[in-house]
Amino acid sequence: MGSVSKGRASWEQVAELPAPSWYLDPAVAEQKRKAHLELIRKWIPNARAARLLKTDLFEEAYGRDSFLDDLRPHAGALLGVDISSVTVERARRSFGDGCAPFFAADLRRLAIRSESIDVIVSNSSLDHFDTPGEFREALGELVRVLRPGGLLIVTLDNPWNPLYHLLRLTSRVGWTPYPLGHTTTQAGLLRSLRAAGLEVTDTGTLIHNPRVLSTLLFLFLRRLLNERAGAPIGVLLRLWEKLERLPTRRFTACFIAACARKIPRE
Repeated sequence: MGSVSKGRASWEQVAELPAPSWYLDPAVAEQKRKAHLELIRKWIPNARAARLLKTDLFEEAYGRDSFLDDLRPHAGALLGVDISSVTVERARRSFGDGCAPFFAADLRRLAIRSESIDVIVSNSSLDHFDTPGEFREALGELVRVLRPGGLLIVTLDNPWNPLYHLLRLTSRVGWTPYPLGHTTTQAGLLRSLRAAGLEVTDTGTLIHNPRVLSTLLFLFLRRLLNERAGAPIGVLLRLWEKLERLPTRRFTACFIAACARKIPRE
């Protein structure tokens, strides 16, 4: 349990920061929210899921990129889990009276009944574990609670993006508010999903802004132009979104994504 305690302590420290999502420009937050919703709505079936679980509540607690509330039409019940109890409590306050059941837990130790969740949205959660073994353990736990025929939607940091390694370096020296862990390529993700007993139904990429560089640029523009910074930032975001259409998108995407279905037992 040592690594579990260490991971929880690390994220509790992040949650105690005055503004842990300071780096995320409001326009980027809206872009990120819309990009995730577009992908999720594409992959969630038309029928409403009885239970939908989101594996990270950082957005709901601190950012304008929160999208869980937008998924209400797709699920009878929304659930959320985060390793930080502080983040969970802040997410509850953000949701107000319509709060979904949120709870604190390590993804490798979920107090959820096996095969009881219809859809799991795991957005950049599995890439915060330190080792491939911990990554597989957490993935296995998500598969355990997923019902046969249920869907798992996963996004991860994209290691084929050269700027990912710059972001990882800034994380190691403490310049980012959150730690980065083990991630894998899209091919590696598909192998892991299949090894865990899932059938991959689709893949994708999202967010093509040059990470770190765009953050610094937008901070500079906001300081220089104040409220007038929205126009040039919007132009840049629209230009970078066009990279999704190019064959080089595997190198420019900030995140890789996959949708997989739990194979029912015969």
